[in-house]
Amino acid sequence: MSEQMDGFLNLNKPKGITSFTAVEEVRKRLKEKKAGHAGNLDPDATGVLVIGLGKATRFLPYITDVEKEYMATIKLGVLTDTLDASGEVMDTKEVPPIDRAKLEEVLHHFTGEIEQTPPAYSAVKIEGKRLYELAREGVLVNPKPKKVTVYEIELLDVGEDEFRIRAVVSKGTYIRSLARDIAARLGTYGIVKDLVRTRIGHFTLDEAVDLDDPDLGKKVIPPDKGLLHMGEVVLKEKAAWYFRNGNRVGVSGILSRSRNVRSFEYVRVYDESGDFIGVGFMKWDGLYPKRVIPA
Repeated sequence: MSEQMDGFLNLNKPKGITSFTAVEEVRKRLKEKKAGHAGNLDPDATGVLVIGLGKATRFLPYITDVEKEYMATIKLGVLTDTLDASGEVMDTKEVPPIDRAKLEEVLHHFTGEIEQTPPAYSAVKIEGKRLYELAREGVLVNPKPKKVTVYEIELLDVGEDEFRIRAVVSKGTYIRSLARDIAARLGTYGIVKDLVRTRIGHFTLDEAVDLDDPDLGKKVIPPDKGLLHMGEVVLKEKAAWYFRNGNRVGVSGILSRSRNVRSFEYVRVYDESGDFIGVGFMKWDGLYPKRVIPA
């Protein structure tokens, strides 16, 4: 297995395919047996899909958990079963007059920690089965509401029956549910007409590569470069050996640390030679291994 395949690829997922299909296409092209992604994108959505390859797949959860940014066009007055433009129209409703001031006031209501019910067509699991799988079988389940965080909503444009927003949200936030709930507060229906994920943590759309890029393999970055949102800890030689073997390392075993390292946070861990050896969790009494790259 090639060393360069142990890493992350920032892919610009095209419209019309599932995230799974995109991952499989990358895996086959790069001849890598193990691959996964850090957060699903609907088939109709485009934008940043972070794909982990080889040994980097064990670090995907740490990217899944970071904030995400989207650009979305929300169409008012129509309701579909999927809450996006690809679904079957279930009902229509009159769109009341909406001005920018009123819409910004409503959007402000959805900033911060909110309760959100995922769409019936989603990747949420109920008794081991994803909701979209149940929905395709004709079983529509109403999932339980859950708490998510909307860090920012910026109103970009307003039309007669649609508007465009930029949203920065936490893991697990559904923009389709956000469209539905914002529209309901306006007194109508709402679906996502167009959706682009522009960022996952420090992975941006500007730096994403296309699926048909002939140099796809050269765009794979090392595992630690996908975890730059974490602080950095360097261990002494003996401490690095203990860490690799799943043992806690005391504070005395730490050679250096970056300024942004705090207790009760995950960190990137390196040995004295500068080799990335895994992710650890800092506590007051030392560093605990969480995901380790074997020697």
